Amino acid sequence: MIFTSITFFVFFAIVLVLMALIRSAKGRIWMLLVASYIFYGNWNAHYVLLIFMYGLWGWGLGLAMYNAPTPARKKFYFWLSVTLSLGTLAFFKYANFFGENIARLLELRSWEQVDVVLPVGISFFTFHTMSYLIDLYRGKIGPSRDPIKFFLFVSFFPQLVAGPILRASSFLPQLDRTLRVTWPNFVSGAQLFIGGAIQKSLFADHLSIFVDQVYRSPEIYSAGTLWLAVAAYSMQIFCDFAGYSLMAIGTARILGFELPENFRMPYLARSVADFWHRWHISLSTWLRDYLYIPLGGSRHGPTRTQANMFITMLLGGLWHGASWNFVLWGALHGLALGVHRAWTGWREQRGRVAEPAGPLWSFVGWAATLLFCCLAWIPFRSPSFETTGVYLRGLLPGGDGIAWYHTPTLLILALAVLWHATWQFAPRIVVRLPFRPDELATWPAMLTLGHAILLLILLAPLNTQPFIYFQF
Repeated sequence: MIFTSITFFVFFAIVLVLMALIRSAKGRIWMLLVASYIFYGNWNAHYVLLIFMYGLWGWGLGLAMYNAPTPARKKFYFWLSVTLSLGTLAFFKYANFFGENIARLLELRSWEQVDVVLPVGISFFTFHTMSYLIDLYRGKIGPSRDPIKFFLFVSFFPQLVAGPILRASSFLPQLDRTLRVTWPNFVSGAQLFIGGAIQKSLFADHLSIFVDQVYRSPEIYSAGTLWLAVAAYSMQIFCDFAGYSLMAIGTARILGFELPENFRMPYLARSVADFWHRWHISLSTWLRDYLYIPLGGSRHGPTRTQANMFITMLLGGLWHGASWNFVLWGALHGLALGVHRAWTGWREQRGRVAEPAGPLWSFVGWAATLLFCCLAWIPFRSPSFETTGVYLRGLLPGGDGIAWYHTPTLLILALAVLWHATWQFAPRIVVRLPFRPDELATWPAMLTLGHAILLLILLAPLNTQPFIYFQF
């Protein structure tokens, strides 16, 4: 069920009506849980059982771990939960990938493909369950004794299939409050939803028309066209994913929940480390807290720190999909983070870390970071390792090919540049949604929201594209 579809609007309207009709707090939680299962079952009803099982073993093993009579028994329940979560994820997402590569390594004749459909959003609700169990094992949170609340945490529909990734420590306490739809939450949530819909429908979906065509056959296009597609995909994936996150946050806020921020203008970053403080924040903090720090973080010297960062980003790339392209993308970011850390360490030794960077160095840092991140998206987007090589070679000047400078793409990228430049250099004139309820009667608010809704009605593509992160 896609947020920008008529089906979702009808579904969400029914949820709001039921929120108004159901008076008991327990009844509203039950309703939201059933609604979440219906939302997920709209894609594939059979896999509702899968997400139910994640909730069941997460809640049950969490309680067993908390009440374990000995440390050894506690550790057993913990590793059993990790094995179930990662084992299920590995079967659905990586069985064919690892099977094919092991068969190739052992020079076996063939690998018989596992005939299985990848469950939408499995990476996200796997991380939800694991974060709860890890925090519980570490003693940072107490156990959830109400299975219905825990099942809702695992399956909460606004962020179920593409994040932001939730932490039990922030979500479960919200279920202890009185859940209701209030006018301030409805106003701000609806505006966030509109802002996300604009990014998705007016930017990402239109850019996808050009990007999909170029990446389908990069060998036939000129270097200039390929560079344009690099820029177009960089903006497409940002607007697509940030748009989904905004719509998820807005939908949850209407229902009375607060979800974490997931994007903070990442293409204004001045280093790769800064980029990961701004891009998919819920994933980068998850990887930091549950992978990088347990590996040792920065506690065991520079060499070990570099290795820990590289492993973290390598596994972060593999988390995105069963492909060597994603491994390459993660490795590139791991190497870039290592270079940045080495550069920062050198500056610390020279006593320059406290010096403010001049405008020239700020520009160089921003330009180098943007160029690296855009080029790193090539293996992320390419359908195969071979296509990545073809595409990279095609970026070099001198080759012949079709020059296609797609006018809508050029227009959207120009608007994106203006948007980012205004945000950076003239933040006072940037319209930042949401307006407060008392501001809605002002002319700027009415004009902004009126134009936004009009643009969505007139310029949204007829065929809604699935969100890119649905595949992860």
